[in-house]
Amino acid sequence: MIEVPITVSYLTTKPDYADFKVAAAKALIKKSETNILRVTGCVLIFSALILRAFFSGSFLQNVIYTIMAIVGVIVGAFFDFIARYTVRARAFTYYEANKEKFIAQITEFDEEKITFKTDRYSASIPYALFYKAYEDGRVFIIYTGIDEMKFIPKRAMNEQECEQIHNILSTKLQEKYQQEGAR
Repeated sequence: MIEVPITVSYLTTKPDYADFKVAAAKALIKKSETNILRVTGCVLIFSALILRAFFSGSFLQNVIYTIMAIVGVIVGAFFDFIARYTVRARAFTYYEANKEKFIAQITEFDEEKITFKTDRYSASIPYALFYKAYEDGRVFIIYTGIDEMKFIPKRAMNEQECEQIHNILSTKLQEKYQQEGAR
């Protein structure tokens, strides 16, 4: 049973903002793109081994083959980690430089709309007008347009509220709702 309205009140913290940016980056990357990177990494490693076995000669060639293998491992196995770390570091830097822009917010989920409120504005948007929504383990991202996003950190609500919001978004947005891992 979904109990509405559900009201979530929060002040964005540095970890919240970083979690949002990481989730937004994950939402952009397609599974096929990740698979292509993994295959590319494996091809680089395999090519380096083959080249080393059959064309090993000078010290410079061996260094190049070793670098190829290392790049293959980085691209194939650690791309997700490196991308997440980079996005998180940039988000921390941005937050520190602009922390005065992050103000308290209230988001209210109702039967027919979501209302976003701050001390500067209030907007009630019907579910039909949302571009899409994305959920991962730490945040809900509501896309009001292609590159226009609002996010709600899950730490600002209890588990039952998270489940209710998940149910509302998946019911109201259907195919426009995406959850981490489900592509």
